[in-house]
Amino acid sequence: MVTILRAATRQALTFEDLKGLRAEGYVRDSTLDQRDGFGPDIQHRNEERFAQSYGLVLGSRWYTEFVSGRSASKRQEFQQVLEDARLDRFDVLLVDHTSRFGRNQAECIRYKAELQRLGKTVVFVSQGIISGSDRDFLAERINETLDEQYSRNLSRYVAAGLAEKASQGLANGVPPLGYKSEKLDNGKRERKVPDPDTTPALLALLRGYASGQHSYRTLADWLNAQGYRNREGEPFSTGSVEHVLSNRFYAGKAVYHPGEPDEEVRGGAHEVPAEVKELWLRCQEIKAQQRRTRVGAPRRRPRAYPFSRLAFCAGCGGRFTGKPARTTQGDESLRLVVPHARCDLQPHSVRVDYLEAQWREGVLPYLTLDDGWQRGIAQALQDEAGPSNEKDCRRLESALANLRKQHLWGDISDEDYRRDRDVLERQLKALAPPGAKVHLPNLERAAGLLNDLPALWAHPGVSNEQREALGQELLERAIISGGTLVAIEPRAAYRPLFGYLANQWKNCLPKPTRPDDIGLKLPLPIA
Repeated sequence: MVTILRAATRQALTFEDLKGLRAEGYVRDSTLDQRDGFGPDIQHRNEERFAQSYGLVLGSRWYTEFVSGRSASKRQEFQQVLEDARLDRFDVLLVDHTSRFGRNQAECIRYKAELQRLGKTVVFVSQGIISGSDRDFLAERINETLDEQYSRNLSRYVAAGLAEKASQGLANGVPPLGYKSEKLDNGKRERKVPDPDTTPALLALLRGYASGQHSYRTLADWLNAQGYRNREGEPFSTGSVEHVLSNRFYAGKAVYHPGEPDEEVRGGAHEVPAEVKELWLRCQEIKAQQRRTRVGAPRRRPRAYPFSRLAFCAGCGGRFTGKPARTTQGDESLRLVVPHARCDLQPHSVRVDYLEAQWREGVLPYLTLDDGWQRGIAQALQDEAGPSNEKDCRRLESALANLRKQHLWGDISDEDYRRDRDVLERQLKALAPPGAKVHLPNLERAAGLLNDLPALWAHPGVSNEQREALGQELLERAIISGGTLVAIEPRAAYRPLFGYLANQWKNCLPKPTRPDDIGLKLPLPIA
């Protein structure tokens, strides 16, 4: 059921009003936050304690991420919070502190307004703030401002510190392979010094590439076979080999903002052994020779197909990938291949044109909404929301208003007024819990595309790239079992429409052309 708190209710909302609502916790952490008392365990315990104290039904999702910065665009778990809110998977979002929600006031206001529009309540448990309430409005805005100011000051101090280090020839960042950090000035500064534990791996890498017998990949494999590990203690990859061979640190340089317009290169204050520097410079010559002599194959035009990045195996859950294949007649076709060869379902590949035929003949002809689709979806949502108590709520609200008038006129005593008011308010709260409202999303655009899809798909002027885009607009995934399309999962914007169509399909499709005959599971569920 979609929960939407009325504005009047939200203004007077208290923690006790949250009892019985579905809650999820959001935890965000960074190294600096742990120092300031915002470690993930602390946030987790605070949110659990709040849910237990006020009777919220706390879920097990726990949106947790370790990321810094003021922008929420790269915070995947936060974006998942918004998506789950649109799917009505919780009523209350518990956040330990306003700074965990974000350190960008404009973004915080925008995202909290979106959650409020979806009927969700955000609670900052350590500060005792219910977001959006009149009572906590000033405290919430002040904390948002302070959170952003802290982040801006920190960024400025960090940038100034890094620039000062670079001006002194001190390399910024983590120590590269073969080096470690050494504290200076009672821990206020640090410098990079050779690390005897990892220097053998560095020398082996440089000597191997300087021999001219290795690529990045073969050198990484050889190093791993010899038991060497990268600076994190993990096996070498092409990326870790390339990082060493492109790091001017080994030439005795300190580079500030490498690759940026304001890049600065200075002589480094760190010590580079003569053999390391000589080998690294020799590797640069080898790299230049390989770039000059390498002849690349012409890039093949990427193939587009309707189920690109959408096809998943019903057995192992892996995503199918497209690969060209030759037919017995010598023609080239495109097949989808399951990534896990150990999957129990057979066959492990299926022709794209066969899947498209199932989609074109068994599904597309039935993607037509009748004139009553809006009424049908609204009724389904109304049924899901349960019976309305609006009439009884209005009666109790009217009784409360009359009681207030009687008290104002002096017809009843303060004690009688408080007693009768508490009784009426308890009845009203039990009758009309927060969120007794049905929300019908705007589905006009989705319905228009769904009705036009069969004609668009069959139009001779539509390219495979456009069909691929249509498939990704419409579907979350297509499930394949034994080379057959067995189920489709529409994207969130289209799920109510597919749910309405499913009822039509199961009642109206004639045999033998039902999609069930090709394995398509109907009716489709509405998530």
